[in-house]
Amino acid sequence: MRSTLPMRVLVLLASAVLLVACTSNPPEKPRGALATAQQAITLANRAVTQKAQSVPLYEAEKKLNQARGIVGKPDATEEDYTKARRLAEKATLDARLAQVQAETHQAQARKIELGEILETLREDLHLEGAE
Repeated sequence: MRSTLPMRVLVLLASAVLLVACTSNPPEKPRGALATAQQAITLANRAVTQKAQSVPLYEAEKKLNQARGIVGKPDATEEDYTKARRLAEKATLDARLAQVQAETHQAQARKIELGEILETLREDLHLEGAE
């Protein structure tokens, strides 16, 4: 009996280790961060025109593709997912920067256009007053 007790304890310990290993959760993919980055890039693409190519938008797309590549690896670890999440977050920030830059450029162009219209109206008013 005494010789089987250590063996039973060993079997129980091994079973417990296997049970814990089987029930542990796999690393969580950063799906939310990837979706947020994709949405930010989509919005930035709408704002950026052909005339104003955007380096931050290019960087955002590059980082998002890197993150997707990491997440797509079959042997990705929690560290890989953390790296992918950070890349996706950086991609989101780059895309938002591209969007703000494009909107600023558009607002400045509109300001110039409105200034020209205002100047034309002033000239027309001045000419009408001289008649």
